[in-house]
Parts: sequence; structure tokens; C-alpha cells
Amino acid sequence: MGAVARGEILERAAEIMEIERTQSISIMSRDAGKTVAEADPEVSEGIDFARYYALSARTKEERSKPLGVVLVVPPWNFPYAIPLGGVCSALAAGNTVILKPAPETVATAWHFVNQLWRAGVPRRVLQFLPTRDDHIGQKLITHPGVNAVILTGAFETATLFTSWKPTLRLLAETSGKNAIVITASADIDAAVKDLVQSAFGHAGQKCSAASLAIVDESIYSNPAFIRQLKDATESLSVGSGSHYATSVGPIIQPPSEKLKRALTTLDSGESWLVEPKQLDRPGYSWTPGIKLGIAPGSWSHKNEWFGPVLGIMEASDFDTAIAWQNQVQYGLTAGIHSLDVEECEKWIEEVQAGNIYVNRGITGAIVNRQPFGGWKRSSVGATAKAGGPNYLNNLRDWDRPLSLKELTASSLKWWESIGSQAIDHAGLYVERNYQRYKPSKRGIVVRIDASVTSDDIRFVKWVAEKTKTKISWSSESSDKRAPSVVIESVERLVERVGQIDKVRWLSREVIPTLELLNKGISVDPRAICARGDIEMPRWLLEQSVSITNHRYGNVGTGPQPRI
Repeated sequence: MGAVARGEILERAAEIMEIERTQSISIMSRDAGKTVAEADPEVSEGIDFARYYALSARTKEERSKPLGVVLVVPPWNFPYAIPLGGVCSALAAGNTVILKPAPETVATAWHFVNQLWRAGVPRRVLQFLPTRDDHIGQKLITHPGVNAVILTGAFETATLFTSWKPTLRLLAETSGKNAIVITASADIDAAVKDLVQSAFGHAGQKCSAASLAIVDESIYSNPAFIRQLKDATESLSVGSGSHYATSVGPIIQPPSEKLKRALTTLDSGESWLVEPKQLDRPGYSWTPGIKLGIAPGSWSHKNEWFGPVLGIMEASDFDTAIAWQNQVQYGLTAGIHSLDVEECEKWIEEVQAGNIYVNRGITGAIVNRQPFGGWKRSSVGATAKAGGPNYLNNLRDWDRPLSLKELTASSLKWWESIGSQAIDHAGLYVERNYQRYKPSKRGIVVRIDASVTSDDIRFVKWVAEKTKTKISWSSESSDKRAPSVVIESVERLVERVGQIDKVRWLSREVIPTLELLNKGISVDPRAICARGDIEMPRWLLEQSVSITNHRYGNVGTGPQPRI
């Protein structure tokens, strides 16, 4: 079945999803406790995934073939959109798919799988296999017949899967510890509104949720800010997701150890602005809480939790706020509230996250408008932003280059027209949304041996020069083809490598995937491929930049930072 035929089936599926929107919302509310306000846009996101990947697939067949069998292992917090995105992307790329739904939300997964089957996806091509997260799930993930695994979940889960099977082809969107910086020039009303929604939407159970606010001391000491933040949080309605008035629904299960600590424990110097309260005996329903006095480097500063708790840090100046925001090990989403153009521009260039937001909330990324995925420990494996132009590239195997000249020419074309540009595909009046690529400043280590061709090495050197990406070389023995190569064993490479963005493993040596992942470093083991538009993004960091382009409905007012 070709890409056009696969796309037509996914289009029919999108039509069914539209017709059955109400039923999907009802099932999610019952299955995952989602409020109507949270479930409704999630159905739209699922529809967007189906249509976007159907269109994207048409450019992905030349000089490539499907991976084979792709296992999709989604989370419970977005039980409709995220698994649909994984399934539709793998199908659009021509693969056979097995869906192992989250044990907490099997009913939602069963519902949309039936929508896909009724649209015409053959049952032998899309198989539904619910299991618990036990030895049966482990057997499935490590099965030799599975060619790749798409995971959305915790960084620890990605590490666990890799420990089971170090050669696993894992494409994972992982954890986030996300903050919104509120500067001295922020609009307090807008900042509080966006902060509360980003922190407590879906009871804070989003990898993109704001669990930190880093607030300039002049705003922090302003009684209006604290009063509004407290009032806005305490006015949220906590209850069943099926009630239209509910703002904060239940958490999916009684609090984990991390969440329990966040909900109940204060560290030195911390205090409650709003103390969370448990509303039911099992522990599913909690009022949201806000901690003041979060210290830099503390547990609350560095650790992710999945629930309705917000920590507040007081920063003495703007540079300090950015530094604290970047000090976490993750780089998924980040936000700023400021009416100062220079502040916004400085922050946009320095913040370390895959999805960044100016004067708006930091959740709710929309397919193609704000492709979603992070940096650092928020992304594991040879993956790309979901709902973006490169995601399907990772779900096919690509031919090797026929010549260096051909590869360089196609790479230069992509770089000049796309890679070096910040492009707004949506073209909205009230919001600017740019997709762009940034060179790695932390660095990429390239592991080579005698099997790597001279043309491959020349190409990597060309990439480094053209994109200003920081690239260093590592090899078991001396190699005059690579500049300043570090001569070291694989074990020494793992031991000495510090904070970098990834290792590109071109060597035929056994890859220490787990050992590097334990240090927070992902490995891309793919060979250099024939197409520049496919190969070039592998050397760069993808970033989505979303900027509110209005103030209180007045379009074009407020800060207009350049990108």
C-alpha cells in the first residue's frame, strides 16, 4: 500500500474522529478523569495528527523503506492524542504497528483503535495488545520481531527499556521540569492567568506543565502578584472530569513517592502560599498547591513531579532567572512573561528547551504550528519533534549516499531554504509560531573507526562549518582524516564525556547505549543517509518558538521580539 492510499485511510479516520468527538470526550472523562475543557482539544489534536502525517508521508518514500514492526507505548495523561500520533505516524511511514496502551487508559485506546479499523486500517497492520507493565510488557518490548519502539513517558522508563535491550531502537519523548520566568516588566494579570493554567490544567499531569515560576524580586514583592496568584488558584473548582464546572480533575492514581513529597513536604526555607488538601480517602482528588521559597539547586527546583503543585523561586535579576531555568537536566518546555523586547530576545536565544513560549501558557502545543519535543533528558534516541516535518524520517530506513557531491548539494539546498531560517507555517495574526534549528553549543561527539568512509568524515566537517555546530571526534586509534581526534577506548569515552547533546555513532563497535544514557546522553547510531533534507536535521536542535502577538485582543501590540 503506497503513501497516498495510507493517507486516504487516515483521512477517513479523521472524519470518523470528528463525528464521534462527544463519545471520545466522554470515554476520556470516565477513563482518565479528564475535564471536558482538556479532552475536547485533545480530540482535535488526534485529528490533526492523522491528517498531518497522512500529508507528510507522501514525501518520505524516495530512497527509503519502512522499519518493519513499530511498537507504540504511550502514556495515560493524553490517552487519545499521544497514542494516536504514534500509531498514525508509524502507519503513515508504511510500518506494521502494535499498540500497547497504558494500563490506566485501555478503554480510550480501544475506542480510537476501532475508529482506525473502521476507517480501513487492516487488523493485521494495526494490532491492539493491552498488557500490564510487568514481565509480559517487557517481553513485548524486547521481542526480536519489534524493529522500533515509540515511547512517551519518563526518562527513567526510557532508561529501563534500554537496560532490557541496549540495541533497542527507541524513539522517546521524555520528562520535563518546566518553568515560566516572570520579569520585572511583566503584565501581572496575564502572567498569573497563564501560570495557573500551565501549572494546574489536567491537575498538573502534563510533561509540559509548569511546576516552577521564577519571579523577579520586584514582582515577587508586589502584593498584587501574590494576592492574585493565591486567589486564582483557590478559585479553581476541583471535582469530577465529567462536570462542566470542574477546572482541576482527579489525578490518575494515588500519589507516587515524588508527587506525595511535592504535595505534603516543605524543605528548608519553603512555605505554603496555598497548601494542597486531600479531598478523598484514596487520594485521587487534591486541591492545587503553591510553595514559596524554592531554593536554587533544591529538590523542588530540580525534580519533576506529575501533579497539581507549583513552586515559586525569587530571582534577584534577569540573568539569574535564565540560569536557574537552564540548570535542570530537562529541556522540554519553557516560558517567559515580559513586555521588554530586549529581554524577550535575550531569553529566546539563551533558553534551553525544545518548545518555548513568550507571553502565553507553556502547554497545549498544536500539530505543525508548534511541533513538540525537547532537548537534553527530555528526548531519548534518534527521534524528532512530534507533529513536525522530521518525525516520519525516523520511521524509515534510508539509503546511503551515492556521492559526497550529491549529498552536500541537497544538504546545502535544505540549509539555505529551511535550516538557517525561522519559518512561521501557520501565519496567524494573534500569535507568531516559528520553527527553527539551532546548532549544538554543548556539542556532538562523533565516534569513528576505519569502516567510516572519508566522504562521511568530509561531510560531517562540512556540516560543522556550515551550521556552526560544535563537533568533536573520538576513535580507538589515530585517524588523520578527522581534526583533533581523541584517541580512546569506548570505556574511556563513556567515562570522560560530559554534558553534550548526543553521540553520533558511525563506528562498527558495540555501542554503549545504556552507559551513555545513564549519564543523560542519547546515541544516534544511524549511518549518514543519501538525502540532505533527512540527514541535516540530525545534526541540529529543533525548536518551536511561540509568541503572543496581541494584548487583550489588540493585535500587534506588546513586545515584538525578532527571531
